Amino acid sequence: MNKDKRHAVWRESIEKYGKTMQSIVCMEECSELIQAVSKRLRGKPDATDNLAEEMADVTICLYLLKEMYGITDAQLEEWIERKTARQSKRMQADDPFPKKEDK
Repeated sequence: MNKDKRHAVWRESIEKYGKTMQSIVCMEECSELIQAVSKRLRGKPDATDNLAEEMADVTICLYLLKEMYGITDAQLEEWIERKTARQSKRMQADDPFPKKEDK
């Protein structure tokens, strides 16, 4: 399936199931990703494939959330830049514990 078709399917799912239901599904998928990371860290069998599956689900959900709540690529890029710069400063300072005002 090409990228345009995928995006069309995702937009249709928002229209069909609605913003509230899709938001709930996104929360559930994030929870499943947390569990998959935990399983991978504990060395469970097939944990890597499960992790990839849950990462795919959350990646799709991020697209849905952008569409539903009007988040632009520019907004995301700005926050990614801020968060990455903050992490860089922390690593340079070798401070593993963030200060409250950094959040």
